[in-house]
Amino acid sequence: MSTIREFNRHQVQATVVQSSDTSLIHHIDLYDKTKTHPDGRVYTKIDHVCDMAVTLPIPPYGGYALVDSWFTCARVIGSYPAVGYHLIGGLKTNRIIYPQGIRISIQDFAAHMRKEDVRLVTVNETSYWTYRYEGALNEIENAVVLLCWPEQAFGVPKALRAFLCTDVSLNTETISTYYSKRWPIEILFRQSKNNLGFDTYQVRSATAFVRLWALLAWTHLYCTTGLGQPCPFGDGLRAVRKQVQMDRLQFVYDCVQKGIPFHLVRERFKLA
Repeated sequence: MSTIREFNRHQVQATVVQSSDTSLIHHIDLYDKTKTHPDGRVYTKIDHVCDMAVTLPIPPYGGYALVDSWFTCARVIGSYPAVGYHLIGGLKTNRIIYPQGIRISIQDFAAHMRKEDVRLVTVNETSYWTYRYEGALNEIENAVVLLCWPEQAFGVPKALRAFLCTDVSLNTETISTYYSKRWPIEILFRQSKNNLGFDTYQVRSATAFVRLWALLAWTHLYCTTGLGQPCPFGDGLRAVRKQVQMDRLQFVYDCVQKGIPFHLVRERFKLA
């Protein structure tokens, strides 16, 4: 799973690797818009994603890279097969498809859709009216495209969502279920801001920023895998904070038992 977010002056790109229900940070990097490509052109976010693709661990039984609509393009798609991944990504509704050889945008094609053309697909207890297209897109020879509407909003243009999958052997339900697994990367950024102070940091240099991310990544790793068994980051963070509070109380209790003066305890907690 890959995405880019901007914090203060910095744009960050992160890749999260998920196996079963465990999600771990694999790679965090700054996007430098002043960087140039070896051939002299501007180094784009697409270049960055392609370079990050080759760092992924090779899955023994194949895997799926989940990206948002920023990165669902031929260059990114071409970067993943070499390391054993198909790609499933969001798709902008102005993208061109070729049903029956006719060139048309997804949104214009969807405008002609009737209820008998779609079927109801349930993903994580939520149902969507879904149409499956398999064929060519601009610069993509063959892929599956799913057109989806929430159950109560079929035919509403603003409710339309589209997704692409390069593995045409997957059925519609499986594609939708796999893409729903991308949500942990959004949770990662939200928790980083809300729980780890990533929305209020004051460092400005790239070096300091990378060090901050390293600390955040280690915190995430410990909270998800360092407590005896894998657990969601939020649960792990609460457990760690509870343990820190317990350790502080135990320290104060031990000081009382040993007769250590109160002013020394205050100094230890930097409250003097």
